[in-house]
Amino acid sequence: MSLRGAFGLAVVVACTTAAPSPARAEPAQQRFGVCGESRWLCCAPGVEPCVRPRAGRTLLLSLGVLAGAGAAGLLFVLGDRLTNGDPATLLVGAGALAGAGAIIGAAAGRLGADRRGHYDRVRPATIGFEHAFGRPPRLDERNPGTMQLRIAPTYRFANGGGRVRLLANFGGWPLAAKVVDPRPQNREPIPGQGGTAPVSLQQRRMVGGVALDFAVWLPYPLLRRSAHLGPAEIRWRPEVQFARERFEPAGEQSRIVERTMLLPLTIGMRWHISPRQRFTFYVGPRFDLIAWSDPGSKDLHRGKAQVGPLYGEAWYDIDVPFTVRPRRDGRMRRADVNGMLTMGYIHSRWDGRGFNFGPVIGFLGPVKVAWGTRVRPRGSKTAVQGGVGATIGNGVTVTLDVGVILPEVYGRKKR
Repeated sequence: MSLRGAFGLAVVVACTTAAPSPARAEPAQQRFGVCGESRWLCCAPGVEPCVRPRAGRTLLLSLGVLAGAGAAGLLFVLGDRLTNGDPATLLVGAGALAGAGAIIGAAAGRLGADRRGHYDRVRPATIGFEHAFGRPPRLDERNPGTMQLRIAPTYRFANGGGRVRLLANFGGWPLAAKVVDPRPQNREPIPGQGGTAPVSLQQRRMVGGVALDFAVWLPYPLLRRSAHLGPAEIRWRPEVQFARERFEPAGEQSRIVERTMLLPLTIGMRWHISPRQRFTFYVGPRFDLIAWSDPGSKDLHRGKAQVGPLYGEAWYDIDVPFTVRPRRDGRMRRADVNGMLTMGYIHSRWDGRGFNFGPVIGFLGPVKVAWGTRVRPRGSKTAVQGGVGATIGNGVTVTLDVGVILPEVYGRKKR
């Protein structure tokens, strides 16, 4: 072989071995699904039709910043009319929640929260029990927690395009709350009280409510030329909340006060940003009814319905399935375990709680953070669910809940 032929053969061999293999040419496509020209537009892997979580969260963060900052600017520049019912305050709270949820969702997405979800995710328990701990007492006072029984049966439409869920709760304080007068400096316990400070007020409370939550899925993609930012639901939730309180001042006759909150036109939307992340928003008018009694009487004087501040809610949910992947030894798992982190803002001071900071007092509602876990034995029609949460507003209240999941009711398909 000539020198020229040997050199050409060496060049051909070197070029052939240095060429990248087709399997390693597009690692981003294999890991993140079809991305198109930009990794920012990646579709969630294993999900059809396409859903782009990163683009959806970026849009949600932008809308939250614009709504929150714009509303806050209007409040400080134009004034808030000196009322806590200004709609701009709802945009501030909901915008802050949307922005925080998008940021936390992006961090969770980097850890795998943008993959295919589990069908048996955490939802309201069919029959549950909730206990909210009271604030720590001072001196000889008593702040009992609130215990409530909750039910949430679900009926799903035959065509699979929606469902309706009954939400009901009933409970109250198991013991009377006590407020004492610390001014008398008694050394000996007062007979019948077990403390040195005389009781100035005793209060009892009973609460309840009922709502119907309707949800209808919208077609996805809604338009032929869609950005594929995730499916959405339209919601309507008429609701009634009730509270009855009995005040017993020391040395005076007791009085009864009843409060009723009517929410007949609360509409909302749920945006499925990714298979495991959702943003939900509710808004609607509020009407308040107040009734009271004369001292020592059980007969109530009922007032007329009054238009209250605009009611609203914003929630961001992140699913955390624990049993999606198979076991290392190849055996079938005995149960499906799924968790959910939820963050919410409720634009209502119905229970007297609200998020205050600096000079902003009495305008924003409470913030809620909760974690729930559902365990369903493999092949079982029932499951158990429990969780822990915190309500931030005029302090922090810790809540514990446990419940049972019963089979849902499905409508019959038309023949």
